[in-house]
Amino acid sequence: MKKALIYIGAGTNLGNRAENLRLAAQLLPPAVKILRTSSVYETEPWGFKDQNSFYNLVWEAETTLPPASLLSYLKKIEKRIGRMPNFRYGPRVIDLDILLYDDESIQTDELIIPHPQIPNRQFVLVPLCDLIPEKLHPEFGKTWHQLLSELPSAEITAVTEKIDFSRIVFRWGIRTYLMGILNLTPDSFSKDGIYGTSDEMIRKALQKSEALIAAGMDIIDIGAESSRPGFTTITVQMEQERLLPVLKAIRTHFPSLVLSVDTRNASTAEAAIQIGADWINDIGGAAYDDKMSPVCASSHCPIVLMRNKPLQPTGDTINSVRSELLSLVDNARKAGIRDEQIIIDTGIGFGTTPEQNLEIINNLQRIREMGFPVLIGPSRKSFIGHYLQKEIEARLEGTAAAIAAGIMNGADIIRIHDAAALYDVAKMVDSIIR
Repeated sequence: MKKALIYIGAGTNLGNRAENLRLAAQLLPPAVKILRTSSVYETEPWGFKDQNSFYNLVWEAETTLPPASLLSYLKKIEKRIGRMPNFRYGPRVIDLDILLYDDESIQTDELIIPHPQIPNRQFVLVPLCDLIPEKLHPEFGKTWHQLLSELPSAEITAVTEKIDFSRIVFRWGIRTYLMGILNLTPDSFSKDGIYGTSDEMIRKALQKSEALIAAGMDIIDIGAESSRPGFTTITVQMEQERLLPVLKAIRTHFPSLVLSVDTRNASTAEAAIQIGADWINDIGGAAYDDKMSPVCASSHCPIVLMRNKPLQPTGDTINSVRSELLSLVDNARKAGIRDEQIIIDTGIGFGTTPEQNLEIINNLQRIREMGFPVLIGPSRKSFIGHYLQKEIEARLEGTAAAIAAGIMNGADIIRIHDAAALYDVAKMVDSIIR
């Protein structure tokens, strides 16, 4: 497909402005690839003065989308981030404009390219001149630098805050977040564990991490103790010997990557956080080790609380799940963990029957009503094998169906093994429902 070179202007003056720009970039569809980003500038409002100053930038990108489709995507992103109808030139959480589309001139009822206001707006021309100062306006025959020099001076300053566009922005309900699994165990139920000498584990883990990032994972969840049914408990020392050198290497190589550590042990969590772990994913729900909640409370890191007690086969499944999760949340709060740190995991496959797992997936909205982001981990689980009569290695399609249903019913985070294939599933479901 033919690729067009495009320039997109972005501006925001509500909420966390830097985060709004990062999120907008991360919501762009696969058909739009950012090539370069201008500096970010803080600018005085234009058209209506009684409002906060803006952060503005310009992206140079390539796309296979025709202009009308590109406009539709950008408007959808604005809506997802929370832009509401407002008066002209009023405050906005995000504003996305197509400035240029190759050297084309386009005029329809919905879209004019080049954007007609570029020559009048320093907050567009300044970042545009970061990228293409000597390129000619497709219609006026003047360079962008010449057009900028013809305007009176205005209050525009480069933002000194470092804005890392590769760092994932978490805003629940806007998109689905994908957690790729990295097992450092010889006995993982999924048979994909990394094990060997310390050097071998580091080398393989870095390769796996790079593959997970390339596949579109937002978070990598690193665990050094198996949680499969009937697993053998290992010592905390052994867990840390497997985990900590690998975690340190991954953090060094991928400084912006969101790293989660899958552990029940508070001392492991504390050591991991000191090395650079961002999240703790505790299948014990911070109840296995009573020091876990204080560790996470003092570090202010997000913690995933998973329910894991066996459910009664004939009881009210969803009420039981909610009750256990509420108890875990209450205990975490008492230890000083703030609500904004808490993510809840329904514990699919932990003390549940195949039928109960389906019921949980079908009723995730009732779990989400508790007010916390919801993580599910159906990947390759035995209930999929039960219904499809498939071995672990042949459960990709069943996993895809389970995560699609999970997303449509309210899941915020999906923990998965088959990153590349399931990234496409999640992206497609998000395109349908969000």
